[in-house]
Amino acid sequence: MTPKHVLFVYSASPTTHLRFFEGLRMALGFSVSHRPVILLLVGEGVRVLMPLNPAVLGLPGEITEVIPLLRELGVKVCAESTALDTFFLDRSFPDYVVPVAQDDISSLLAEAEIVIPFLRRLE
Repeated sequence: MTPKHVLFVYSASPTTHLRFFEGLRMALGFSVSHRPVILLLVGEGVRVLMPLNPAVLGLPGEITEVIPLLRELGVKVCAESTALDTFFLDRSFPDYVVPVAQDDISSLLAEAEIVIPFLRRLE
């Protein structure tokens, strides 16, 4: 039997709102006390995998440090394969990222004990 996991879902661009960074920090906290934790990047959420210049974007500098810390704590990073195809046309995505198809996303959601969404908010 597969162990239940905590799934964090990010669908907005990390550059549009501080909520994305706060969500990553929350995942970091959960990764210390819950096992396993999985990040799921869908849509524009995959942009966090691209090189960022936080100072230019008005983001905390620590945003570039959170994913490496999560990886050190054993957090699995999954990304929607169609979003990777869209945003990584001219470059490869990081090798630690697990591309997932729509069926796999449905399975991750169904198998999660807790799902914490950080979704794009229409304003």
